[in-house]
Amino acid sequence: MRRPDAAGNGYRIHLYLRCLVGNSSQRLSGGDCRVSSLAWSRDSARLAWNRHDEAGNALCVLHVADGVTRSFPLGAEPLSGLDWAPDGIHLAGARWTPMPLLSEKRGPQPGVPAPTIKVIQRLRYKRDGLGWVHDRYQQIVVIDTATGDVKQVTHSECDYSEPAWSLDGTRLAFVATAREQDIAAGQGQIHVCDWPDGRPRPLLPDWQGSAVSPAWGNADRHVAFAGHNHAPPVNRRNHWHLCIADVDAGTAVELDEELDAEVGNYGVADQRPGLGNVTVKWAPDDDRFYFLLTERGAANLWRGDVSGRSERLVSGESTVFQYSPAAGDLVAYGQADPASPGELYLWRAGRSERLTDLNPWLRDIRLSRPESYEYEGLDGVPIHSWLMRPLDHDPQRSYPLVLYVHCSMFCWDFNHEHQIYANSGFAVAYFNQRGTTAGYGQQWTWASQGDQGGADYRETMLGVDDLLQRHPWIDGARMGVTGGSCGGFMTNWIVGHSDRFAAAVAQRSITNNLSHFGTSDIGPERWTTPCDDWRQSPIAYMDDCHTPLLIVHSDEDHRTNLEQAEQLFAALRWRRRPVELVIFEGENHGLSTSGRPGNRIERLHRIQDWFLRYLAPVP
Repeated sequence: MRRPDAAGNGYRIHLYLRCLVGNSSQRLSGGDCRVSSLAWSRDSARLAWNRHDEAGNALCVLHVADGVTRSFPLGAEPLSGLDWAPDGIHLAGARWTPMPLLSEKRGPQPGVPAPTIKVIQRLRYKRDGLGWVHDRYQQIVVIDTATGDVKQVTHSECDYSEPAWSLDGTRLAFVATAREQDIAAGQGQIHVCDWPDGRPRPLLPDWQGSAVSPAWGNADRHVAFAGHNHAPPVNRRNHWHLCIADVDAGTAVELDEELDAEVGNYGVADQRPGLGNVTVKWAPDDDRFYFLLTERGAANLWRGDVSGRSERLVSGESTVFQYSPAAGDLVAYGQADPASPGELYLWRAGRSERLTDLNPWLRDIRLSRPESYEYEGLDGVPIHSWLMRPLDHDPQRSYPLVLYVHCSMFCWDFNHEHQIYANSGFAVAYFNQRGTTAGYGQQWTWASQGDQGGADYRETMLGVDDLLQRHPWIDGARMGVTGGSCGGFMTNWIVGHSDRFAAAVAQRSITNNLSHFGTSDIGPERWTTPCDDWRQSPIAYMDDCHTPLLIVHSDEDHRTNLEQAEQLFAALRWRRRPVELVIFEGENHGLSTSGRPGNRIERLHRIQDWFLRYLAPVP
């Protein structure tokens, strides 16, 4: 359970164990710590996790029978992606590891001070949230929990993750991702290694696309995974689908091709850090595997089998954000909706039971419930949209509007930020227009390829027209627009192409595609080449921007580098336009979801104050 820590201006994440027999719960972690990467042994006799506190990181192993927890110090680098071998002794995980550059053979020279340099030899040399990773790579290690001995399994200049033991314990599967753009391994490929002394080799030698989240099943004859078989160069607009690999043949096929939806949870909200949860899970001795699918603003729980049959287990106007299956029609899962940040549930043989009451404080809070609707987009295509009315809404009064433009996909999740503005007297609207990352089919996602700021912008403005026609109580002269990341791009694009908004807030935004290509940690994964991107750069249209613009950015943002915000601010300030730049120190691209609590609160105040200043709700 994750809670803000006001005294430390951070978070405490504690581990709880709930017994399904008797419905009792106990907390397993204490003190000021953050728990991550949970893993049960195959026989449920041991539970492992990574603990981070002021002393560093440690691997903790609980022996359930006697309640004793052993701790293995890890130092500065945590273990992630933990998975138990069938013997209940060996535990695999991924860990960031310094790697000496093979081409740097010159050692220290007597009498010459050591240089302070970074040597860059790979296209991806930094990562948002981690910083510079030019001299370290994520490697697979195995810990013997009886002795504490650590064996490193991989040793190359590649990032490895998601280790998964075979059912017989003789092999490890994991994902290898190269730091280049134009090779298949740059998209993530599954490798297999014999234990304990084998060398990693590709599971699918001829697979040209992406393959992630391996899960063994069917007596190790098959590996289920999420992926696609589109050849490089790398991009993030190809949907991951459910696939099954024949281990002996080294081949794979996509299952249930009629499911035009992406594996994972791609909803944008502010209660959980990060996006995706692209996972496939296959419990030992089960004949079916489980996965999430993003569908029309919801993240639903599914399961399938190697024949290609699949079924939806949990759905609704909600988001399943985590899950853990066991053999025999049993799945524990976390689910959120617009009225709840999340509760724990148990699905058993077709029925769901709620197990927790984690947010009783919400019973004393008034919320605005999102209203789902559709409007007619370009070519008559329906656009899935939401509207939140201000609290105490009176249709005889006039209200200002805050329009959110997305990065990824708006969804049926709890969004604290949207509630803030509805409580402040604003209507809040958001649309999943063409180009939405997931939930509406592959062609819908591809629709804005090479055309960001084109049809997606026109479709957004059609949504604004539709809102004003549907709801005369929305004041068209008092509208604001905001968004983050590619939503920040769209905010900047809108104010360079329209004067309809009285105020705007660009958050962690893309401003100049030319420089973004070379300074972002995912710049090389863009669809277009750098020379094509100036016409699609919002900064090229700042002569036409007259909207008061607040720019919110973080100085350790490696996804949209700070220089993007600096360029935008300078371009507008030089033109004497109303603009303000707020830089949050020590934060990255995930400020709104994982930033320090004090900074997250200040960010909300800054945005709220900006809109109150320029949109001034009528008393």
